[in-house]
Amino acid sequence: MNKVDIALSYLEKGFSVIPLKSPAMVLRSTSFKKKVQKEYENNAKLAEPRQEKDIYKELFYRECKLPLVPWKKYQDVLPTKEEVNHWFNTNPDANIGIVTGAVSNLVVFDLDSSAAVHFADEMGGFPDSVAVKTGKGHHIYAKYPGFEIRNSVNKKLDIDIRADGGYVAAPPSIHGSGHQYDWIEGHSIFEIEPSECSSWMIEYLKDIAGSAPPPSELEKEFVNILKTDETEILPETKIPEIKTNENKKRDYLDILTNGCVQRERNDCATTYVGHLFSTGLKENEIWETFKLWNKEKVKPPLGEEELKSVFNSIKITEQKNKKETKTIDVNSFLYNKEKTVSNFQKNYVRIPFANTNLKELENSMNGGFSGGGFYLFGGIPSSGKTVLLNNIADNICLNDYPVLFFCYDDDATELQHRTFTRFSGQSIELFNRRTVNNLHQIWEIPDIKKIMSLKYVVQQMIQVEKWCDLINQIRQIHGRAPVIIIDYLRKLRTEKGSGDERLRIDDILSKLTEIAKTNNTPVIAISELARDSYKTGQRLSMASFKESGSIEYEASWLGILGAVEEKDGEYILKENWDTIIDHDGNIDLIVFKAKRGTGTTGKIQLKVDKNFMTVSERNEPTKDKPVENNNKKTKF
Repeated sequence: MNKVDIALSYLEKGFSVIPLKSPAMVLRSTSFKKKVQKEYENNAKLAEPRQEKDIYKELFYRECKLPLVPWKKYQDVLPTKEEVNHWFNTNPDANIGIVTGAVSNLVVFDLDSSAAVHFADEMGGFPDSVAVKTGKGHHIYAKYPGFEIRNSVNKKLDIDIRADGGYVAAPPSIHGSGHQYDWIEGHSIFEIEPSECSSWMIEYLKDIAGSAPPPSELEKEFVNILKTDETEILPETKIPEIKTNENKKRDYLDILTNGCVQRERNDCATTYVGHLFSTGLKENEIWETFKLWNKEKVKPPLGEEELKSVFNSIKITEQKNKKETKTIDVNSFLYNKEKTVSNFQKNYVRIPFANTNLKELENSMNGGFSGGGFYLFGGIPSSGKTVLLNNIADNICLNDYPVLFFCYDDDATELQHRTFTRFSGQSIELFNRRTVNNLHQIWEIPDIKKIMSLKYVVQQMIQVEKWCDLINQIRQIHGRAPVIIIDYLRKLRTEKGSGDERLRIDDILSKLTEIAKTNNTPVIAISELARDSYKTGQRLSMASFKESGSIEYEASWLGILGAVEEKDGEYILKENWDTIIDHDGNIDLIVFKAKRGTGTTGKIQLKVDKNFMTVSERNEPTKDKPVENNNKKTKF
């Protein structure tokens, strides 16, 4: 893959990507040469001047890591695909930077000395996580722990932390020394996910987040090692210990029999006292047994205050679990007349979205999106997914419904300009070039004015569990819950997180379905297709979605955008589909209804105008089966 593809692949994984200067670019830079010359001149004036080669090396290394673009914005929002394409096509030899912190759900431990490696190993090593060989050490990637962490440099141990307000160079960037950043075998971002921070990592980060405490005895010990170790840790040097799945959590019998050493004391104590609480012993008996185990089996023993803290923590958890355990009333499983009537009469929402351009699509959905429904749109690249959903969002607003649009694939300003383009008749290119000079008048166009008062666009990464607060605020303002639109699904984050991408997506889908039902509002999301689905002649089906396996149970409707032809009752990607879309704008929406079967229910022919950001239905003769319409009378 070239730099553009690699940078885009990082972006797809939810990382905020920026371009950095590379050694080749710095060597070509006249401004760098002037900077070096100025430093040489200042150095010559000193009573004890430094060697010029040391000055040059220091400046060169530093310059090779500087961003090529203003990047403060990307500490809060992800760049768009268009921005990434532009950056790395314009500067093909640029290094790739990943912005750390909450925006990328990432914290990086940067280890630049053998003392740092030894210290980390003694603390218990790192979990099975993403790891990189750098110019003179290693980067260990971990998931952002949920509290603010600023960048930190520990000069004593050479452990740097890159988090909020920071970034790291990512493979295949070139270090100023000439070494290439490489994924450690078996630990690349394409093989595993960044792990959750282990307990010692959390404590280390908390120390950074607060006021730094005095160095521990262990830190002092390794500072002494550092003083006597002047060699740089190069890529061939021993890497930090990274735990694998073989390092399983010890059970209580092993802990009781063999005890534990310093680096595992807290974890073992938690496991052991948790087992004691499960035995039914009285609280005072558990405490005395716990103290005896600590004295006899823990080397060195935990202090009584720390031991009591572990004990109380597990005690509170056990008490909470007991309170939450309720007897299930079997009568609750019987049908109830009042409940049946109430549910039947409940005001389920049906939200129209057709306007003048999407009537057939709305009709295929029985008049609009239903409250509690989960709708998923996928599509091949450049098929107009975001254009379509933005049209739908604007149409919903014009029908007096608020929209909460989570925009993680395009810039919020770009989304706004698409709306301006559609209703002002001025091309998107004019907005992109900032050559529109009547923006005040455009804002006053009645349709635009109405949309801007009802369309809430979110770029800040907000965990799904916190969305209900936003929904309730909008409900208080407008008297109804907003329609939720997501661009796109895989960039969402939840509090739980998971190293297993499939489980993470399952969790997201489950929570979105719950939000839809709880708030009686539709949730509409853009999803990715598997890359194999882009091939000419490929059959498009529900299996084309990356989330295939989960969506059949969670989504109530699915659609795939593509330039297709019908063959043996199936929809196949046409040859030169990308040319067809770019030249004619002709696109087909293949419609599925996941909960009512696994086959296609037909297609709707659309036309995408990317100059004026509209999607409309095109009426062409077709042999395809029409989209199933369930507006049929029944004998009831």
